[in-house]
Amino acid sequence: MIDTVVVIGGGVAGLSAARSLQLAGRQVAVIDPMPSTGGASYGNGGFITPDSFMPGAQPGMLRKVPGWLLDPLGPLAISPQYAPHAIPWFLRWLREGRGSRMTELAHMMRKLNAPALTEWRRLVGDQLYGRYIRENGQVYLSDTPSTGSAAEIEQRMTIEYGLDVEPLFPEKIQTLYPGISSSVKFGVLKRGNGHTNSPGALNDALAEKILEAGGVFHRESVLKLIPESDQWLVLTSSGNHRARDIVVAAGVWSMQLLRPLGISIPLESQRGYHVMIQASNVEIGIPFIHRGRGVGLTPMIDGLRVAGSVEFSGVDGMPNEQRALQLVRHAQQLFPALTEAPHKIWTGQRPSTPDSLPVIGAAGERPGLWLCFGHGTYGMTAAPPSGRLLAELVTGVQPFTDPVPYSPRRFT
Repeated sequence: MIDTVVVIGGGVAGLSAARSLQLAGRQVAVIDPMPSTGGASYGNGGFITPDSFMPGAQPGMLRKVPGWLLDPLGPLAISPQYAPHAIPWFLRWLREGRGSRMTELAHMMRKLNAPALTEWRRLVGDQLYGRYIRENGQVYLSDTPSTGSAAEIEQRMTIEYGLDVEPLFPEKIQTLYPGISSSVKFGVLKRGNGHTNSPGALNDALAEKILEAGGVFHRESVLKLIPESDQWLVLTSSGNHRARDIVVAAGVWSMQLLRPLGISIPLESQRGYHVMIQASNVEIGIPFIHRGRGVGLTPMIDGLRVAGSVEFSGVDGMPNEQRALQLVRHAQQLFPALTEAPHKIWTGQRPSTPDSLPVIGAAGERPGLWLCFGHGTYGMTAAPPSGRLLAELVTGVQPFTDPVPYSPRRFT
């Protein structure tokens, strides 16, 4: 097994890295205690957005924070019990939203995310791509026009990159979304974006591709990483694995393995929620995000997914069901005729960095330890290109984009 690359983490980041390594000629073994459909890779909103590139923190956001924090059901919340731990990270995140810095980060996100749909097709093949991915665009809606420096930066970069976008006004919005509230008056259709109609099934399909190509899955919990002379020892709940190259792609749990090695990366968990409305009486063809409400609606195989919310409560914090139900209320305010039953509630953890960029590359000076995590709300978009970049670094191939902005070394 020494020549096999061990990938720790069976979510979309780990699976993308594993499949890209296979396509580059390496054997892989994936270690994860849960099936691939258990975490944030299953419960996300399904957006695949190569033409969306705005970081989480943006200019002008600081003045909105007090109002958000005073509203326990607002788009952003910090658990009082977790606040002492979260606030230093949160302040660092806000500092990354300064105008010039945000522009720099947006360019870095665009360069990584641009081939997202192409990379999905490369990883799963034409047949599965056609089954689970739709290229019919994505809409951003609002009740008021988008203004301020963040909107100006986004518009300028949209023109610079020559993206295919269409401004939307009430008549066109009503045509696209019959029955939507008349309060929604502004929108932008980004035709270069897409979505998956089943994040869980798409990740399962990717896992099957890895198995078909000779990959191995171990349903085990990784307990510790131990460096040896020219390899790594991976201690798990069921045994030991040795490999010259290992990839840590364990999402919010990655730092539990890296801290004992003296590796410090400011990774934080952002809890998100979704409500799956089965047999919905509202049908939409193109997914959308309402910017003011912080909620997204996506048509999926098994119903209408209403997703959103950012909550800092830690990996072990208790979920707040009311935040999920608030998403339903937002959806009903957007579509007054929408019925909410029957529905299923899900919550999960997004691994996030202060600069909204993932962590991709070699960790420290010790050879053979590679990282691929921290994709935040862009997991379904950024994971496949990240997996390609990681595989190129591991195998010594010329990277498709400059890897320096995503390197773990940016935090040292």
